[in-house]
Amino acid sequence: MIKIAMIGGGAGGLITTSKLSAELSEEIKQEKVSITIFDRKETQEFQPGYLETAFRGTKPEKLKRPVDKLISKGVKTVHADCASLDLDNHQIITEKNQEKYDFDYVIVSTGCSPDYSQIPGLKEANMDFYTDAEVSSRIFSTLQTIKSGRIVVGIAGLPYKCPPSPNEAAFMADEYLRRHDLRKNVDITFITPYTRIYTAEPINEVIEPLYSERNIESRTVFNTDSVDPARKEITSLEGDTVKYDYLFLTPPHKPAEFLKGTDFADDEGWVKVDKRDLHITDHDYAFAIGDTNNIPTSKAGVEAHLEGIVVANNLAMNVTGEGTKHFFTGRTQCSMETGFHHATFVVGTYDRPVEKIKPTVTNYAEKKVMEGIYWASLHGHYEWLFKYHFKKDYFAESPT
Repeated sequence: MIKIAMIGGGAGGLITTSKLSAELSEEIKQEKVSITIFDRKETQEFQPGYLETAFRGTKPEKLKRPVDKLISKGVKTVHADCASLDLDNHQIITEKNQEKYDFDYVIVSTGCSPDYSQIPGLKEANMDFYTDAEVSSRIFSTLQTIKSGRIVVGIAGLPYKCPPSPNEAAFMADEYLRRHDLRKNVDITFITPYTRIYTAEPINEVIEPLYSERNIESRTVFNTDSVDPARKEITSLEGDTVKYDYLFLTPPHKPAEFLKGTDFADDEGWVKVDKRDLHITDHDYAFAIGDTNNIPTSKAGVEAHLEGIVVANNLAMNVTGEGTKHFFTGRTQCSMETGFHHATFVVGTYDRPVEKIKPTVTNYAEKKVMEGIYWASLHGHYEWLFKYHFKKDYFAESPT
């Protein structure tokens, strides 16, 4: 039996295993192939909904689904996290009872998570919309108490997932305050280590005027060094300071702990892969998709989705000996809500720079449609729609 292991049961892991189970359904029935997900989580959360919970009050429970109901037919689960991964010996050791599992192919899709340890004082002062739905809801509870003062949003450190989300937080906080006739009493400041409000210039050209129109102050080249919760003050590496009353910063993110110190990850723990076919360096039977790898593109859900489709196709091809190899195009399509039912998209590939797309109601509607089909898409039910939407960027047929 050929054993395929998926480490991580998030969106990338579920999408990839759903395609594998469909492509290899006969082999699974005949017990020639097994697919197993390793993840201790029993609940999956719709992470893009964290902003809605934080700034619009969506209840946390609406973002959750039982993992067992999201796993495709024929896929097994081991409810335990990975403690170590030995690629040379094709072995996974789980945290639970240090159990050992062998594999023929392995896919790492463990995502990334907030790392507050990098910035002194940030954990004590900050409320974020990255940790989970419950933590995100604290922001909305706080918003409901604000009558005056200064809200500081922005990027506390790099890297982080969902590049547009700090900007969305600024726009959504502004919208909330305006709808409640409080904006004139509350200042909003956006801080970023980048030289402009959004790192990609075409999108920056679109949103920078909106910051001026909405009276959102921006502080660029502000690399957060520490936060003083007692003085309510943020200090940058450049020696600048920003005062705050309410702090909703994006913390720097880190990969899964078991990846740090391995020979297949970089110094920070991000898995080193070929950016086109996602195989882990020097191991053609191992892959890493989504936020956990080191490819030069954003850490966002669409990348995990399209990378997973490429890896699943190629792995199925290896097993069956049929089909053609696919390659990841580097396609990103991150939605950025700009408030009041308008949104833009950050769209680009390895070979095409980010496009300049103005915020529209239509873009916002498209964003909401994608949110509406999210859970079903994890089973591959709407893959035809994604293939139609992304067209030539869905995958490439050559590595260049």
